[in-house]
Amino acid sequence: DPSTTILEVSSGEHDFIQNMADEDWEELGHAISGNTHLSCLDLYGGALNDHTMSSLFRGLTRSISIGEMRLYENEISAVGMRSMVPFLQNP
Repeated sequence: DPSTTILEVSSGEHDFIQNMADEDWEELGHAISGNTHLSCLDLYGGALNDHTMSSLFRGLTRSISIGEMRLYENEISAVGMRSMVPFLQNP
């Protein structure tokens, strides 16, 4: 949807987030990568951990439209943050 510029997901609001498999997170990343209108990704409230973050960013690497990310209130360590590096290096 071209009018959607922010994707906001919290595990407290959406129980399905807790049950997403690695493949689902990677598929979500691929879907976001293909969206040229989405400019902000807001995943908070326990939606991510190191493992899910790695899967998401494997798919998200080719995104060119995301300019802002809000990843607060998650259990992400340096390991999870390192999985973002290829995405951040994307021109």
